[in-house]
Parts: sequence; C-alpha cells; structure tokens
Amino acid sequence: MIMAALCMMCPPMAARKKLQVPDSLQVLHFEVNGVPIEMQRVEGGSFVMGATPDQYDADIYTNKPAHLVFISPYYIATTEVTNRLWRAVMAEREMLNMSGYPEHPVSFVNWVGVQEFIRRLDSITGMPFRLPTEAEWEYAARGGEKSKSYRFAGGNIADSVGWLYPTAGQWTHPVAQKQPNELGLYDMTGNVAEWCQDIYGPYQMAAVPDPCGADTGSYRIVRGGSYDEVKANCHLSVRRWYTPETTAGYIGFRIAMTLPDDPMKGAFPMDGKTAEEAELPLVEKIRIKGRKLSFYLVPGEESYYISDEISAAQWRKVMSLEAPDNEKGIAIGMNKEDRYRFAEQCSRIAQRPLLVATVAQTDSALAKGVIAPSKITKDKKSVQSTQRRRKRREKLSPWAELVGVKMNVPDDPTLLQFRGDDNEKLPLRLVIKAIK
Repeated sequence: MIMAALCMMCPPMAARKKLQVPDSLQVLHFEVNGVPIEMQRVEGGSFVMGATPDQYDADIYTNKPAHLVFISPYYIATTEVTNRLWRAVMAEREMLNMSGYPEHPVSFVNWVGVQEFIRRLDSITGMPFRLPTEAEWEYAARGGEKSKSYRFAGGNIADSVGWLYPTAGQWTHPVAQKQPNELGLYDMTGNVAEWCQDIYGPYQMAAVPDPCGADTGSYRIVRGGSYDEVKANCHLSVRRWYTPETTAGYIGFRIAMTLPDDPMKGAFPMDGKTAEEAELPLVEKIRIKGRKLSFYLVPGEESYYISDEISAAQWRKVMSLEAPDNEKGIAIGMNKEDRYRFAEQCSRIAQRPLLVATVAQTDSALAKGVIAPSKITKDKKSVQSTQRRRKRREKLSPWAELVGVKMNVPDDPTLLQFRGDDNEKLPLRLVIKAIK
C-alpha cells in the first residue's frame, strides 16, 4: 500500500540515513494502450506553505497563516492528464471535451470522475496512483528541494510558464508547451486548474508532517489557476475549492503516487508501530540555537514527547531578541500567535515538526509523572495532594463508571489558573507528536 508518514514521528533531518536513490527511480515511465505516462520523483523535505513573501499578492485570507510542512518522498506526473490518456483508460467513454485535440488537458471532469479514472488506471498498471494532496501539489509546484522561490511554477513571468488570461484566449492548450519548473513539471501554473485529494479546511499554524486536509467537509481543493484566470489568481499559494460533483472547462487534474517499496521508506522511525512497540527512547534531545532541549516520552494511545519549560533565554535567542547573558527564569506572557511562531521557528531550525504543548498534554504528562510541576508554582503540598487524589481516582475509576458515579477531582493546581491553551501565563513547552 501507499507509504505514509502521517502517524510517524519525524527524526531530525540531519540524523536520517542518507540513501542514494538509483537513477532508474528518478523518473518512472508507464504506458497505457500506447499512451505514455511520466512520473517525476519529488524528494521529501520541508517548506513553508501558504502566504509566503514571494506570494505577496495572492489570496488575502484563504492561504494564511503560512505554516511549516514536512513532506515524504512521492511521484507526480510531469503533465496534466490529457484527453488522449483519459480515452486510453476510460475506453468506452467519449472524450469529455475537444475530441479533436488529444494533447490538450482533459477538463469538464469532476472529482468523483477522477477517482473512477484512477481506479481503472490502477487496475491496468497494478500501481497505486492517486491525486496529490494539496501540500504535495504546492511543494512540487514550488520546485521541491530545488525551489528558487518563484512566484509561479518555473519563474516570475507568468506567461512564460503557463497559459493564463488573456494571452491563453478562452480555451485549453496542448500540455508541455511552456517552460517547466525546477523539477521538470509543466503547466502547474495555468492551462487547467487541478483537483487535489484534500477536503477543504482552513490552515492551522502548527507545523505538521504530510497534511492531507480536513477530516470532514463538503468541498475538495483545486490548485494552479487556469487559462480563464489572471496571473494574480494563479500564484502558487492560491486555493480554490468546489463540490466533488463540480465540472468546468477550466478544471482538470494530474496524478501522483508513492512506491510501496520506496527506498526512503525507512527515513521515518516507528513505521506505523506504537511508541512501546518501536521501543522509543524515554528522552530525546534536540539542539536549537546552540542549546539542547530535552523532550520526555509520554506513553499512551497517541504517545508524544514533551519538552522542559522554555526558558526566557531560549525564547529570546530563537526569536532573535536582545537579552542579557545572565538572564534566568521561565518564558511566560506570550500570546498564542507568538507561541506558534516560536514553535515554527524551532521546527525550521531542528528540521522536524515541533508543536506547542496544550494544557491537556501538559496535564497528562504531569499526571503520569513525566514532568515536574511548573517552576512558577510553589504550592508543593497542594500539588502532592492533587497527585494523591489522581491515583485514588484512577484506582476507583472502573468501579465509579460501573455504578455511574462521576469522579470530581480537580486538575493539577499548576494548571488551574490556565483556562485555555493560549493563556499567556501558561509556561511554554513544545511537543513532538505522532499526528494522524
């Protein structure tokens, strides 16, 4: 099956085993009833997705906030699916449009129809084709690890890399006629907009590995702009969304895939196992700006690592703020946005997704004795009393649930003052979390 790293904990990029992918795997070639398919390998890496400075006049709000994303290796087609390939796969169906122009991208195809095309293509080739996720699409369009931070896919001059309004006229054009991007991919700007696999949802600030959209929703993502749109609507961060049944002359698609035996599959630990099965270390240490930050394993159904409290000195160093060399104490008083910015900056430095610890995660780590109560709380007797009540609650919990008694034990006193995860008084910790 398709390899995914969504439930895996990413190690530092520098610590990953460097494997040389054979030249034969850089570009994969397939043929369906005489029609060739070329798939370009995209090496895994990280990038800032959304409203980055190079995309300054793109959508005002739908592509914000810009956030760090980690991508596993995958393959993506060098061109959009053409009328010729559509006909080769969907043999008994007529071309959806422009039957006399086989090298034009197929259009007037909805998301549901694309899934049927992919099912048939899989059965013909025996390979796990799919639509790219929105993050994979943007990473590839930006040029992957070879990115030169262009505004469009392959350059800053829109008409040199894509078919757009008004120079494109009112219809599609043959694929691969314009300049390709850094990865050799054509028409990721203009010609037809392209369906992605994801359900539409707003972006979150947290850094995440291999995001695949919202869990529920009525709309699917479309990316890349088309012949019918001006260049401001074709920037690489622009997002569109439509119902899966929508058909339009300016919407088509390209295919992606992940090899089930990809040689880079071992680049992520755990490989689908629980923390206990993978025998993860109890402590992880990450160097950030010359300082080592310790993370402690919190076992459970969704195990994660939680860090020590961030010191004021660490905060100022990561955020490039001036501070005296002898500054001591815990960093507190930051708002939610600043906390996420700190986590994102640490993620860039460490090259792995680090998230802001929530009250629930901190509370769980305290309850399991993984971390000590906050250094800003001096009421040790109250802490010890609550810990004893916790143990009593855990011991009586099965009986209480059986007879319907609700156990009313307050949270740890170190957290009673915090009413939300964005509370400015909450000591800042980071977590390395296994994300589904």
